[in-house]
Amino acid sequence: MKKTLPRELTSYDFLKALAVILMILDHVGYHFYPDEMWFRTLGRLCIPIWFFFIGYANGREITRPILIGGAVMTLSSLAAGQFLLPLDILITIAIARYYRDGMIMKALRSPETLRGMFLILFFATFPTQLVFEYGTMAMLFVLLGFITRHREKIQENIAGKYLKLYAFTSYAGFYIMEGVSMPSLSGPQALVMLAGFIAIGWILWNFTPKTYPTLTEKIPKIFVWPIQIMGRYTLEIYVLHLLLFRTLGVLLYPDRFPLFDWRLAPGNMMGILT
Repeated sequence: MKKTLPRELTSYDFLKALAVILMILDHVGYHFYPDEMWFRTLGRLCIPIWFFFIGYANGREITRPILIGGAVMTLSSLAAGQFLLPLDILITIAIARYYRDGMIMKALRSPETLRGMFLILFFATFPTQLVFEYGTMAMLFVLLGFITRHREKIQENIAGKYLKLYAFTSYAGFYIMEGVSMPSLSGPQALVMLAGFIAIGWILWNFTPKTYPTLTEKIPKIFVWPIQIMGRYTLEIYVLHLLLFRTLGVLLYPDRFPLFDWRLAPGNMMGILT
C-alpha cells in the first residue's frame, strides 16, 4: 500500500531537501569544477543524513526502484567513462537495509557490544569502501538513526553517555576518512567541514517527526512545492540529475568522461586491487 504523505511541510521534507541541495553541490563540483574543493566540502555533509534515515525508518524493505536505480547508475557511470568500483551509493543503501536489523540486535546488547560494533564497522571501512561507496562506515549512521528513534528504550541497557560517545566517534571517524580521501582541502575548508558535521550531528541527534501546518500556510506556495519535491522524491532526483550531469560531462569534457571507456576503479584504488 502506498503511503499517503501529508499536505503540510514536515521535518523530513526540510532535512531531506537540505541533503538534496548538498548532494547536488557535491556532484556539481565533481563533474564541472573538480579543482574547486568548496563544492565537495559542503556536499559531503549530506552523507550522514541519507544513512541516518535508513536506521530511523520503521521498515527496511529493499524496493525495486532502489535496485533499478543502482543498476542504472552503474551503467551510466560506465557509459560516461567512469568506474565500476566502488559500486553506487544506491547499492550501499540496499546493503545497509539488508543487514540493518541483524547489526542493530548485535550492537545494542550492552556498551561493550556497541563499542565492538563501532570498531568492526570503522576498520572494515578500509577494505569495503573499495567495493561499495562509503563501505561499512555507512552502517555507523544507520545504527545512529535507530538509536535516535529508540533512545529511551535503548538507555535501559546502555547509558546515554555511551550513546553520545558512539555518535561523536562516528562523526569524528567519518570526518577523518573524508579528510584522507580529499587531501587537497585547505585549512578553512577543513574547518567548515568540521563545523558542518557538528551542525548535522546536532540536527540528527535531535530529529523528531513533525508537521508544520502553520508554517506551510505562511510560506508562499512557490517555496513549499520545491521543498516537498526535494524531500519526497529524493531517489528520482538523485538518478535524474546524475544522468544529466554525466551526459553533459561526456559532451563538454570528453577527456574526463570518455564515452564507454570505463575503468575498474580509480587510479588510487587500482594499486590496492591489483
